[in-house]
Amino acid sequence: MGSFDFEYWRRLAESDPKAYFQLRERTLQSFIAQHPDQASSLSELQESIDAARVLAGTPVQACRDIMGQVGDHLSLLSVQLADLQREMASIKNFLASRARLR
Repeated sequence: MGSFDFEYWRRLAESDPKAYFQLRERTLQSFIAQHPDQASSLSELQESIDAARVLAGTPVQACRDIMGQVGDHLSLLSVQLADLQREMASIKNFLASRARLR
């Protein structure tokens, strides 16, 4: 997606919304298909984004809602990372104590 042309997509959405949504769907499905190991997660993420867009009512509110979801996920990842770091420290201490006993 490094060659994303925002102006092209903006013009297409303004001039032919039906074509925009059809091409958007094909592009998203193509991207998901290129990542088979994450296809399920990516599809769920896209469904969540689409639902937020529909429920929000306005593009600005949709953006706020989606950014809120991103913030929630980042917070969860931060907690999980801290848990993993504590577990790693515990394992490291355990291995160090076993090495001292030898």
